[in-house]
Amino acid sequence: MPQLGVIGTGLIGASIALAAQNRGWEVLGFDRDPAAVSTALVSDAIDRVAERDEIYARCSIVVIAAHVSGTLDEVLELRRRVLRGDQLVVDVASVKEPIAFAGAAVAAFVPTHPMAGGERRGPGAARADLFQGRTWCYVPTADDLRTERAKAFIQEMGATPLAVDAHEHDEIVALTSHLPQLLAYVFTQCVNERAGVDPALVDALCGPAARELLRLGRSSPQMWDEIFSANHDALRHELTRFLEAIDDRRIPG
Repeated sequence: MPQLGVIGTGLIGASIALAAQNRGWEVLGFDRDPAAVSTALVSDAIDRVAERDEIYARCSIVVIAAHVSGTLDEVLELRRRVLRGDQLVVDVASVKEPIAFAGAAVAAFVPTHPMAGGERRGPGAARADLFQGRTWCYVPTADDLRTERAKAFIQEMGATPLAVDAHEHDEIVALTSHLPQLLAYVFTQCVNERAGVDPALVDALCGPAARELLRLGRSSPQMWDEIFSANHDALRHELTRFLEAIDDRRIPG
């Protein structure tokens, strides 16, 4: 039975674990948060808990499913590890350029990013079908065989692989993912302030677009603060363009 290691058992890591189990993998899980890995084990998202050293020693594929800062730390740590020649390590962070740069010297590493997620956090929110039919980006490396293995793994998870340049990826997701999330947080703050006066009326007058923004506004601020910081320049550029576009479409009256 092939073994998959998941380092980070939150929503994405546990969903990958569930998808892998459905395809016949044994999944070993590690998380710095004992509660998260315990929940992943109890909910059967992973087969057993393991330390990171065991995961790298035993698993043919390792997924780093941590926040941006944790992913960078783990990738930098990979430089000091002796990995097997047949081993594949991928990450799933929402920002790719700094991680691709950090992992360039790691022979087993391929940067990736599944375009899937949710506002609920933790392994209790995990779903085996989270990636089904979704785009899952990967940054090609100089090793064609390693890149093809990452592509095959993405397909095995039910997703559609898409090759991207790391810098271009970060520029585009600043517009298509990071800016909408930032706006959702601001919108949610404004609604909550208004709801403090008449919450029932505000809720009754929320349309579908407002409710979707409020759903996004419930996402983990800690995770998104790291993403915003890591992709700060591209996000600020897109925010500036957005504000200029609003100015160009002045409300009559």
